[in-house]
Amino acid sequence: MSQFIESICCIDGEIHNLTLHQKRVNNTFEHFFDQRPISLKEIIKEVPKTGKHKCRIVYDEANIKVEFIAYQKRHIKSLKIIEGNHIKYDFKYENRLELTSLFEQRGNCDDIIIVKNGMLTDSYFANLAFFDGMNWLTPKKPLLNGTKRQLLIQQGKLTEADISL
Repeated sequence: MSQFIESICCIDGEIHNLTLHQKRVNNTFEHFFDQRPISLKEIIKEVPKTGKHKCRIVYDEANIKVEFIAYQKRHIKSLKIIEGNHIKYDFKYENRLELTSLFEQRGNCDDIIIVKNGMLTDSYFANLAFFDGMNWLTPKKPLLNGTKRQLLIQQGKLTEADISL
């Protein structure tokens, strides 16, 4: 069976966006497992009190691993457009082989923008947002509906749109 991941931002001891992360875990359990979902609030114990960290949770129906990693900002200066019509990443799998095979085609670029059936979806590392001069737009059909993306949509700061290449 597959393992899944949640990567949760923690700043100075505070866990961010936990409700939407829990919703994604609940959806994963509902789709793949025949049991009650794990409670992120119960399994995240000792959050580092200072600095910015990524709480990385790897889980399946029987195993849970929680670790904190000091946050390292990615410096993206170049992008390569990569077509990935076959790719499917509706759940946050630990196994990212399909995504990694696309990422490996980036040449000397820092990241990729994945195009599926002529429409922009995501980068390798993140959801996308574009400013059109008036509004921030995000692809209507991302590969993975990220929790920060979802929060910004709920707050009215980001609008879903069909964005073609």
